[in-house]
Amino acid sequence: MFGWAGYVLQADLSGSTIQRKPLDEHLCRQYIGGRGISSRLVFEETGPEVDPLGPENVLIFSCGPLSGTSAPCPARFNVTAKSPLTGIMGNSNGGGYFGPAMKRAGLDHIIITGKAEKPVYLFVDNEKAELKPADHLWGKNIREAETAIKAELGDRKVRVAAIGQAGENLVRIANIIHEERAAARTGMGAVMGSKNLKAVAIRGSGPVSLFDPDGFNRRARDLQRRIGRSNAYDHFRHKGASTGTFSTDKVGFLAVRNFQQAGGFEGIENFEPTKVAKEFYLSNKPCFKCPIGCGKRFEVKQGPYAGEWGNKIEEGAFTPVGPVCGNDNIASIFKLNNLSNQLGIDLIEFGGAMAVLMELNEKGIISAKDLDGIQLTWGNHAAMITMMQRIAFRQGVGGVLSDGIVRAAQSFGPEAEKLVSHSKGMLMVGVDSRIYKGTSLGFATSTRGACHLTALVPVEFPAFPVVKPEEAEALFGTREVTEPTSYKKARPLIYYQHKAYIPDLFQICKFILGLGTGTKDFSYNDLYDLFRLATGVQADEKQILTVTERIFNLERAYACREGLSRKDDHLIGKWADQPVPNGPHKGERIDPDKWEEMLDEYYQLRGWNKNGIPNRDKLYELELDDVAEALEKSGTYKN
Repeated sequence: MFGWAGYVLQADLSGSTIQRKPLDEHLCRQYIGGRGISSRLVFEETGPEVDPLGPENVLIFSCGPLSGTSAPCPARFNVTAKSPLTGIMGNSNGGGYFGPAMKRAGLDHIIITGKAEKPVYLFVDNEKAELKPADHLWGKNIREAETAIKAELGDRKVRVAAIGQAGENLVRIANIIHEERAAARTGMGAVMGSKNLKAVAIRGSGPVSLFDPDGFNRRARDLQRRIGRSNAYDHFRHKGASTGTFSTDKVGFLAVRNFQQAGGFEGIENFEPTKVAKEFYLSNKPCFKCPIGCGKRFEVKQGPYAGEWGNKIEEGAFTPVGPVCGNDNIASIFKLNNLSNQLGIDLIEFGGAMAVLMELNEKGIISAKDLDGIQLTWGNHAAMITMMQRIAFRQGVGGVLSDGIVRAAQSFGPEAEKLVSHSKGMLMVGVDSRIYKGTSLGFATSTRGACHLTALVPVEFPAFPVVKPEEAEALFGTREVTEPTSYKKARPLIYYQHKAYIPDLFQICKFILGLGTGTKDFSYNDLYDLFRLATGVQADEKQILTVTERIFNLERAYACREGLSRKDDHLIGKWADQPVPNGPHKGERIDPDKWEEMLDEYYQLRGWNKNGIPNRDKLYELELDDVAEALEKSGTYKN
């Protein structure tokens, strides 16, 4: 095979056995790689009878056909399992060097089953693999564990993906961290902890076999130079992650204090990206073969958090524990970012939970007494630090919150549940999508919960124009799709949902493709050309989008088999039933009747029935005959 390594590693922790097996080439043709193949395998291996935190769950690390090559930004890795947070397909994605190391060790996927009797870590040394004792690592935070593993193996360039105390303690919002890059969402760290697996360490130094190595490397060098010189990526390269927080506030898209405001945060000037960069950033810290460098080495130089240092911080840190919680202390955000990376906690879920508790406290629904004496008031970053530690170790009220705020709110009563905004059990706290009807529908219909990576409909964002009205009309049949409050969004949403999956198959960074439209320096056609030169597979956009449609329907079928249906394709909480509180779209809200009409159109265009279950004919069309049979056998079509 070219492009693909052609092998998977199967590690059964219960039996302490490891096997290296050929990768089924049919899977490559049908699903390409990364998230696609992993989702297929999880569909086959887990069903409604499987406990996400039981040994029968399967945990899969994956890379893609461009991983480990000289293509721009081929650094991502995917982690897939049945999610302990949502109960449906869990997918998470991280950057750095782990994915390329997998590929250069000759692997496309690492499939982990069972549960080790005692803590272990998996060490892959090119073509060899073994389970090593990890009793001495259990209880250490991620930075400590990673440092210890590299010292033990005598190689600072061994690439490690590990869990912290949150994963060990089966916290349902636990993540997996590799060199401060987070595979953060859907609780994959808890699955890893349930298997007594502390880490996966990889030494990969082999070559990647390419169909046309000379042609590929020439094309890759040209694209690397173009992207490196392009000003289209300057906000990532020079300004850093607070750019998203700052800009979404200015256009009234930022969810402030648990959706009490849509933008207009009083302390937003502290997030001005050039100001943050000047005060905290030391240099860029790129992922493997990245000509952009959004990663930043940082240090807090003064104040109570002086001495905090690290190598990566995301908008997914600045926004959730910043304006969402009424916090404008930037140094504290770096502290919370570090703590989440060391304890192994999803900062989006954590920030959303803190904001809910702060509002409950403000409204008198709970008090500090209910929170172990912790004063969770707006902007209280010291209290958030204490609470994160309690959650990671399941101490006191942290034990309740460790199951995620959707479950935890039930302990605080029905009024508390009304303040939790989510879809399918997963929070989206950073943006207020009530204005943007297509993006709202995207959050509601995502196959893993309220997913910001697949929900956006860029054509409806007038502040970030990516498509001209005439281009929108040619693509979607009407210019109305460019109006934020229009409900004519089913067709563009489907198009952008499918486009959003493409980087996850090749395991390249989404940033080089802009807002899902490509850029002047790196287009989707450039990506398909690299795919051809790497693998010998000729594929145009129509063919690639058929693959992503197949995967979307597969993941949807998984959710339906778990019991989800039309009732779950709605936003739950404040963003669903309350009006926009301020800003240029004050008073705008989601109209229930228009929503149902939009949902009907979405189902019809997707080839799903009125209950949101993929029709047999659609599944047959996508060559998912066995998936249709699985839904039939499980009784899903009777629901």
